[in-house]
Amino acid sequence: MSKTIVTYETFHGSAKKVAQIISEKLNCKCINVDTPFEAEDLREIDNIVLVFNFRGPYTAQLTKLYLSRVKEQLKTKNVILVGEGLFSKKEFPVVAGEINKNNPSKTFSIFFVNGQLRMETLFPEERALLKKFSEITGMEIKDMGELDLAKAEEVAAEIERLIDTDEFKDTRKTEIEEDENAGKTKWICPVCGYIHYGDNPPETCPLCGVPGSMFKKEEA
Repeated sequence: MSKTIVTYETFHGSAKKVAQIISEKLNCKCINVDTPFEAEDLREIDNIVLVFNFRGPYTAQLTKLYLSRVKEQLKTKNVILVGEGLFSKKEFPVVAGEINKNNPSKTFSIFFVNGQLRMETLFPEERALLKKFSEITGMEIKDMGELDLAKAEEVAAEIERLIDTDEFKDTRKTEIEEDENAGKTKWICPVCGYIHYGDNPPETCPLCGVPGSMFKKEEA
């Protein structure tokens, strides 16, 4: 059975609510990307669900930092990007495409949940940006939108179905590899989780470049 983790970056709490709905549906761990954790924590993970408000400057910076930390691990993972924000059906795929280009993964899927804007929750920097936008466009900035919790539930159900597909589980490939490598020594990269079978570890990890001497030995 594939293992999934939901990670999120939030500033006002909306992305966290969406992430929690998804993790409850998938019955898996849900963590903030600010939480320090080693690469080993992703070794046994097959699917990474990343939830963030893609328009927030703070969340964008922290999300990029997180992706840079796990960039090598993503190459062997299924990544599901869930954007939360306002009126972004055209913009979000562009942002998601840039993320996938800079952080390639085994499979890549995107979903979007409409967010909200509450003026009283904004920080001074955000208010200043909106004020400038209002002056340029002549548009009045006021409370708008509601966090679409029903859509979040729908997205959670769609993700549950998605990770149960053969493309994500890839069980046939796993079974074939297990049969072919039965009885061989299993070597595991401590950084990205790459698995090598043979009498000796590789000279270097083909995914992240870690020296073979750092590989951990496990009898298959």
